[in-house]
Amino acid sequence: MKFKEIQNILLEDGLLLQTQAVDKLVEIDGKVCTDNREVSRGDIFVCIKGFRQDGHNYISDARARGAALVVCEDSFKDAHASIRVKDSRKAAALIAKVYYQNPSSSFRLIGVTGTNGKTTSSLLIFKALRELGISAGWIGTLGYYINDREFSTGHTTPDIVELNSIFASMAGEGVQYVVMEVSSHALALDRVYGVEFDFCLFTNLSRDHLDFHPSMEEYGRTKQKLFEASIRHKAVSIINVDDSFGLQTYSELKAQDAFVFSVGRQQADYLVRDDHNTNKGSWEQTRFTITHSGGEIHIRSALIGKFNLENLALSAAAMSIMGFESRQIEQGINAVKPIRGRFERIPNERGIGVFIDYAHTPDAIDNVLRAARSLDHKRVLCLIGAGGERDKGKRPLMLNSALKHADAVVIADDNPRGENPENIIRDVIAGCELWLPWWIIRNRREAIRSIIRLAQPGDIVLICGKGHETYQEICGVRHHFDDAEVAREALAESADDVYRNDAKLILPVDRLLLDILYGVPEDESTGYIEPESYDYVSTDSRSIQSGSVFFALVGDNFDGHKFIPQVLQDDNNFAVGQVTLAGFPKKYIEASNTQSAMGDLFRKYLLMFNVYIIALTGSTGKTSTKELLANILSTRYPTLKTEANENNLIGLCKTLGRLKPWHRYAVLELGTNAFGEIAALSDVCMPDAAMILNVGPSHLQNLKDEEGVFREKSSLFDRSLDIRLYDADDNRFQIYKAKGKGVGRDESADFRITDIELSSFAGKFRLNGESYELPLAMPHMIKNSAFAIAMGSLAGIPHASIRNALQQPIRLDLRMQIEILEYCILIADCYNANPVSMQSAIEYWHRLAPDQEHVAILGDMLELGDQSATYHDMISTILQETGFDLLITVGDMAARYHGQDSAIPAKHYPTVEDLIKNESALEFKKGSVILVKGSHSIHLEKALPIIRNRC
Repeated sequence: MKFKEIQNILLEDGLLLQTQAVDKLVEIDGKVCTDNREVSRGDIFVCIKGFRQDGHNYISDARARGAALVVCEDSFKDAHASIRVKDSRKAAALIAKVYYQNPSSSFRLIGVTGTNGKTTSSLLIFKALRELGISAGWIGTLGYYINDREFSTGHTTPDIVELNSIFASMAGEGVQYVVMEVSSHALALDRVYGVEFDFCLFTNLSRDHLDFHPSMEEYGRTKQKLFEASIRHKAVSIINVDDSFGLQTYSELKAQDAFVFSVGRQQADYLVRDDHNTNKGSWEQTRFTITHSGGEIHIRSALIGKFNLENLALSAAAMSIMGFESRQIEQGINAVKPIRGRFERIPNERGIGVFIDYAHTPDAIDNVLRAARSLDHKRVLCLIGAGGERDKGKRPLMLNSALKHADAVVIADDNPRGENPENIIRDVIAGCELWLPWWIIRNRREAIRSIIRLAQPGDIVLICGKGHETYQEICGVRHHFDDAEVAREALAESADDVYRNDAKLILPVDRLLLDILYGVPEDESTGYIEPESYDYVSTDSRSIQSGSVFFALVGDNFDGHKFIPQVLQDDNNFAVGQVTLAGFPKKYIEASNTQSAMGDLFRKYLLMFNVYIIALTGSTGKTSTKELLANILSTRYPTLKTEANENNLIGLCKTLGRLKPWHRYAVLELGTNAFGEIAALSDVCMPDAAMILNVGPSHLQNLKDEEGVFREKSSLFDRSLDIRLYDADDNRFQIYKAKGKGVGRDESADFRITDIELSSFAGKFRLNGESYELPLAMPHMIKNSAFAIAMGSLAGIPHASIRNALQQPIRLDLRMQIEILEYCILIADCYNANPVSMQSAIEYWHRLAPDQEHVAILGDMLELGDQSATYHDMISTILQETGFDLLITVGDMAARYHGQDSAIPAKHYPTVEDLIKNESALEFKKGSVILVKGSHSIHLEKALPIIRNRC
């Protein structure tokens, strides 16, 4: 390389300021270096002022290594051969061009810039050229191709010296075309300075790299540098005008008489028509036509999604402008397979659309999710993450974009680099509403497994962020990690261990999520923090499994905080309580209230599922109605239900923990014994539909009177609901008539019960004229089933299916449990008792086998407050009017059942133990109909084994 050539090109470009000791330089045998460590004898060292290092500080080292010439911006530091220039980056570009003998002049060079779509568009052109048998090269994200050989680099666009070296290699192979991505960094840092592009393509502009560019305006202006050559008529620009900034750029170029063409859906030189696309929702193919002055181009591509349609259109238009015929373009582009990491579909046999994409900006996430939603789908699930040490301002915008289009979002780690990954995720969720469907699983491998586990056939899972990358960068070290590889593993493995294990959560609980839920301040430490997550939630230290979050509950007879040290002996566990505890750093969170904290966790968990929630409450009949409705819904939809009567907050959380991805309905029983409980339970389960079966005197110890019960129960309706079903026979519910539907015998009922027929063990009735039959003869069960039928009908269940479901047995332990024994009929109804349920039980008992002797073993009705005596006396009156052969009472208030003037001898026992001790007390005549009824705390169930044994 002649020194004169270097001097002349720098002079022509106006860069040369001063020379020193160059008189004897004629021929320079060495190469061009911008890294002093690569310098050897006879080389040129160009001093670049970088972000971390300044090459001027290494001149002496370069001299010691034998540098023949130093090119710098600062004043000369020694007396040896040197050139001072205005801009050493540009000087390096021009010197490299001379050294490699302007290699790009031997082929046609296509540059592609834009925020998103650079890789896909450039690879489309490159692969289409190769399909046509044309020798070509490609330079892009982390690598380059020379024909079919692949090489790696470290930047989207290599530095200018390396770039010219690559060009020289390509020229040496005789390539005819080179397609390359051109990043904004490359344009701003002059990595393509002096490179003469023949065709310049623009994809789109959206927020990215604002850690590097001071503003979006400057970012856009930097992108526009690529198109300046078309103003000088030295290149042709091809612009996507469906993008607003693209349209602006096209208009500006057109006004300057540039060589420029537009591509888009409206008023474009290359007009895209996809209205004929019959495969818009297909996971397999994109079809559209491009119309231009020279004819039409028909695209049938395996690359799917709206954003890929734009990439395909831009690439096809570019090839047309490059001189290719439509048939060649179609042959080349239509043969290109999906680009790795760009909306790359992972085939599987589970019927789930799993896609991997490089989207890591708000706009890219928006585009790729729009593309996903344009495909046939049930739900769209999205995984995102934000990289460390990059533009922090885009982080919350990424989540906003994801939530705008996805049904549920999982947030995971993504190249945290040297930044604290927990703080990155806190930035992502900053300003976002907590009660939206996003969930944190920092461990990216577990996050991918979990989101795939959450998906059902027909769902789309979009895994964003890493795309083609095969590493996770943590504290300067790149660890192998490939989203596509992990997704394939997750799709291949069985999820039965989670699906069959009711205790194991579908989505693990991340410790960071707990910190955020319970207000733990941000950790100010820097650097990497290992992720921690838990598969189980427990409130019982005796049965806790390893990998659990333990909620230390406080009850009347226990305090879970006492067991926290034992629980945390297992390092895989975590605890939440409501007292201050020392000695458990990073393993314990103090919340204001443990039960509420657990409720908040499951409220958040529920948001991630596609399940329709039906909540029901009432003074009586909750469990039987819940069972009937679950049977009805299950004829068509997978349905979750409350087990037994786990209707408090703890039970509700246990039920929600059993939720599976395939459940379409959940029937949840809500109980209460104090003001505010129904509202709190409703806040956790967020019902879509609700039923209040009835209101009667129950739990009056806290709810005071029936009006208090009504106020507490009706709080279930005080929220946004699709459906409200209420007791039409109770005038208090008329306030809900305008926004609800009544069920009952009243003529005003929307679901009216008529024509009731009861036999000993069956009941018939009509509901809105449709006939139904129950294998149960209790009068209250008619109304309970009417509520279940009404809700089932509103859910679209056919009448025939409902009738079949009503015939299915329902197991109601200790609730009107009828047992036909060898010598007697036993009605075990001692789970709970209030005046309404006691009256219903007595009426059914009296009607059953009326010719037989009737025996009642009745206990106290608890929690009736100041009105307890009144209600027990009321039951006494009912008993006297109904009649009986033997009455045995147990408890304190139950003695009042006998009445003042009863002619039948009273048998009363203070406790059930006293009753059991009296062996003769439980001797009954053959054929007796025995009713055992009382509040659960009286424990009349202890007498049942003796009765069964003797009858």
